[in-house]
Amino acid sequence: MSGAVNFCGYSGGSFQFTKVGEDSDWVRAPGIVLFAAPEGRSWRIISVAAQSGAEGDVGAFWRWREARRYGATTVFIRRERDSARRQMAVADLNAGLDPVCVAGCEQPRMAA
Repeated sequence: MSGAVNFCGYSGGSFQFTKVGEDSDWVRAPGIVLFAAPEGRSWRIISVAAQSGAEGDVGAFWRWREARRYGATTVFIRRERDSARRQMAVADLNAGLDPVCVAGCEQPRMAA
């Protein structure tokens, strides 16, 4: 199952992601991974993270495992080879989307 979905960062910039099946090879895609859960006609964002796409990156599997603990059911990928652009986009998306977890699901966002 795949499809294009746009998410907006704090800057107002729109980032196009592709919805991928969790059994696809999304871990090997250098770019930005966004874990989400359906919420009405929209998405509740669980976490946003950069990934290098390096062979054997077990961190990606742990991020997915932790995101599922917080309700994630869907994986979105935005391919981006440039590390600096990945980091800037992740910061913009985290600020704009207010995900449940920040800097990985090991640090849930505190209630205000």
